[in-house]
Amino acid sequence: MNSPFDKIIELVQKRHGVGTRSEHTPAWMQLRLERALDSMARVAGTSAVELARRLPEDGQALAELADVLRVGETSFFRDPAQWDALRELLPRFAEGGRLRALSVGCSTGEEAWTLAMLVEEAVSARSVESRGAKVVGMDRSELALVTAREAAYPADVVRRVPADLRRRFLQSDGDTCRVCDALRARVGFVRRDLMDGTPPGAYELIVCKNVLIYFGDEAFDVAARRLIGALSEGGILAVARSEVPRLRGLATAVDLSDGVTVFSA
Repeated sequence: MNSPFDKIIELVQKRHGVGTRSEHTPAWMQLRLERALDSMARVAGTSAVELARRLPEDGQALAELADVLRVGETSFFRDPAQWDALRELLPRFAEGGRLRALSVGCSTGEEAWTLAMLVEEAVSARSVESRGAKVVGMDRSELALVTAREAAYPADVVRRVPADLRRRFLQSDGDTCRVCDALRARVGFVRRDLMDGTPPGAYELIVCKNVLIYFGDEAFDVAARRLIGALSEGGILAVARSEVPRLRGLATAVDLSDGVTVFSA
């Protein structure tokens, strides 16, 4: 790595696992890095060049930069084909009422609440005692988790939620939709970095989409093995379609439907 961007990415990858598989920093990451450094420098009252120079000794700034590089798009029911396949599968896990699910890198919560809707539906469909059913959302950004815990979103953000689930789990309040209290009681959020492992316990379903894509090879292998190790017996890991090829060989691939692949231990 030769450019200033390459050196910064090398440092962030070493400290926080965020990196690139290519020899040089890709253009999209350079642009995000430039914008992040400019923004952080303005807040700190310094220049982007000076901020970049002191990054090796400024752990907080380096962690903030890692957060920015990891943030991706999130929404309710993103990639509908995958959610449809999981919606069909989950009732089988709910037979005994013990259905634990984990949303990794949940950001502002849309994915975790999507998962919670399907968990609640699956448990209800089996008419079983549901005290053992829960959803945990984890993210390294406390700021994002504040929004996740509030569970209130602009009405246009929930447009992908199937109509039956929207009627059941969301309450309209003007231009805002709020997650209903019954579903909120099912979900907890924790601040945690995937490189530090998952929250304690074993999970029937782990959803980790568009998180691993930001990791270099070494960090990817560590994170992937931790995710697989957190699965219960028979549990599955769902990732973004672009992340599937890198997971093959580390776990057993299971095709749920055309174009939808998950992994088991």
